Amino acid sequence: MMSRPHDWARTHAVLVAVEAYAGGADWDLSGPANDAARMMRWLLERGVPGNRMHLLASPLAENEGLLAGFTEAHRSTAERGEVRRVFRDELRRIDVDWLWVYWAGHGIQSGGNRWSLLYPESRTGDPLGVDAENLVSLLRTTHLPVRGPGRATVVIDACRSALSPREHAQAQPPETIAAHPETHRTRQIFLMRASRPGEAAKNRAGAGVFTSQLMDRLEAASRRDAAAVPDLEQVSAAVLADFRRLETVAGAGPIPTFYVRDWHGNESHYSHRPLLGRLTELQTADRDKLALCVQAALTARTAVTTRVAAELMGELGSGLPCAPDELEAGAIVDWSLTRPHGTVTLIHLLASCGVSKADIDAMRRNSLQLARGRWLLCSEQDELARLLSSLPGDFARAFADAARDEALGVVFTDTEPKALASHLEELPADERRLPRLLGAVERVAAVMSSDPLAEQLREWSQNCALRLGENMLAALGSRRAELAERAAHARPDTDDRIGTEDRVQIRLSRPVDPSGRRTCQIWTRTAAGAESVRTQDVPVPLTDLQRIVDAVLTRHGRVHRTLVEFFVDAADLDLDVHRWRIGADGPVERSIGTDFPVVLRCTEHRRHDQEHLWQRRWKRAATAQVDDLHWLPANLTTVKAVHGSVSAREDAPGTVLTAAGAHRSAAITACLFGGVPVMVWRGGAEQGDLENELRSFLDGGPLGALPARLRRLRAACDADEQHSGGRLALLWDDPECPLPPGLDLSAP
Repeated sequence: MMSRPHDWARTHAVLVAVEAYAGGADWDLSGPANDAARMMRWLLERGVPGNRMHLLASPLAENEGLLAGFTEAHRSTAERGEVRRVFRDELRRIDVDWLWVYWAGHGIQSGGNRWSLLYPESRTGDPLGVDAENLVSLLRTTHLPVRGPGRATVVIDACRSALSPREHAQAQPPETIAAHPETHRTRQIFLMRASRPGEAAKNRAGAGVFTSQLMDRLEAASRRDAAAVPDLEQVSAAVLADFRRLETVAGAGPIPTFYVRDWHGNESHYSHRPLLGRLTELQTADRDKLALCVQAALTARTAVTTRVAAELMGELGSGLPCAPDELEAGAIVDWSLTRPHGTVTLIHLLASCGVSKADIDAMRRNSLQLARGRWLLCSEQDELARLLSSLPGDFARAFADAARDEALGVVFTDTEPKALASHLEELPADERRLPRLLGAVERVAAVMSSDPLAEQLREWSQNCALRLGENMLAALGSRRAELAERAAHARPDTDDRIGTEDRVQIRLSRPVDPSGRRTCQIWTRTAAGAESVRTQDVPVPLTDLQRIVDAVLTRHGRVHRTLVEFFVDAADLDLDVHRWRIGADGPVERSIGTDFPVVLRCTEHRRHDQEHLWQRRWKRAATAQVDDLHWLPANLTTVKAVHGSVSAREDAPGTVLTAAGAHRSAAITACLFGGVPVMVWRGGAEQGDLENELRSFLDGGPLGALPARLRRLRAACDADEQHSGGRLALLWDDPECPLPPGLDLSAP
């Protein structure tokens, strides 16, 4: 299994081993460090110089010793910033003939049906990873020298585990690390990997089963001829044969999938029947009954089997699970289970290929536990996820409103569009009534009116209804007529309510020392989404933070239109941030609150089990009047007393705080806990003419216009320092425009 001699000194290797994750013990994985060490030893023994190796490792503490001896290798962690630095920058400098890349760790089937190799920063609900195929593609770009390695070997021993339907709906696509297109298509790449979509790689005795078998073969070949180059085609064929043999051996343990793409682009693979450990007992029973139904329907229908397999490849976004001549009902059913909507898709494809209605009905009865209320096809779900990901911020909020209108009485714990779509799909619906998901899509498309994305959403729902039958088409037509009539009689919105598509969000830390120094991070929110524009992670005085905010608003703010949101802790809600000075570099220095609507936000004291109250009150705020605010009596001086008053008015969109000084702190704590999204008060400890100031400002009109009205009041106070209202503060805490995740400060 070795060929001509090779100058191993002209070989470079990058090895990535991830064992310790931010998610803690439930995420930790013992094995990649051992596997990477074995691969490195073999390369060193061949004659690859230690300084021609990059080792990116985040091992468990108990496995650090496995890597300690490789002192000549360029060692770093496997965190996102280091992976990007090595693959995008360091590889540009290599002058070699052959590149080896090895990656071992966790992986998932992520957003966009892509394979995500997870960074150690990953945790539950926030899996961060690099796109595996894009990582391979990078090797044919200018990230490697034009006259660099003529060939590359890539070995990936990582899972491609399926997420739960809800996690899959919320998952973001993995990071594409290649910044340039492929230009060196003549560079040969030999790819070997250990999993297929929906599967986990296999680990045994602290080592990857796939890597162990591969290294056994490589080491055996090297013992026969230490100087020769391994014939990877023969080696991979031997590994394939090993796995097929092990399948017949009792007690052989878990056997991984093995996929190979050789130097010439030819593909081959081995797939052991997947273990169904992720299925419940009821689901396993349904899986077996469904397989029998499919087998009965496909008996003597070879052409149907072939056609369904071809269609499933496109719907599932993956290659065949086994050799074409090995396709049978059980393998097809297990293949469909690699995607949350795969079972529904399989049954639909069988119906489209002429399988009888009686057989299809039997399949549907025997897949209830597998489908779990889902009715979209994989391609429909993927297209909807793409469209919802494109929704600008204000329309994403409109989709959340549409979801609540379609499912009255249902409490949604998530407000992100793709997660809401998953909830709506699972809600039961009368077969003659438009499914709630289609109804919500139609509602938000009507709100978007002439936006090009609206037409794409309508086309999506039209195609779904067409597939679901005449009753659904009729229901969709009725809904569109209803929405059109409602729009024709709607009054134009003439007030100056603040939209969601133009915001600057500023997170201020607590003071880090008695001098009051703080850190901050600033994002912009536009129709294109959220973008981090400035991070000050070294504490500085407030005067320096004011200059930073000034620079950001000069570049990104639109005077009188951009909403400026300061996220602070409850103890800092009396900060007069609207008085911060801006315009130092221009002809007029003024307050932020003069040029921009400035509001405070605070998520402290908000709890998950109270979040539905926050959502409900905010929805009420969209149509409420200022007079709907709940005035809290000044004589309520304890958190318990204020909470009782707030709870008694659960329909109120917000509160007006008339207490001063220390008593106001109790009121704020109770209001935040009770899910109040809008609060108005006057800062300072003095009582004075506080109530009249508040009543003068809160003199009728739509509640949504308060930020703009307060800006005009603050401008009047700048013009006349005797003008009342200069100390008024507004909490405007929109739960559907949260603070984006913090920046990964290790990134370049």
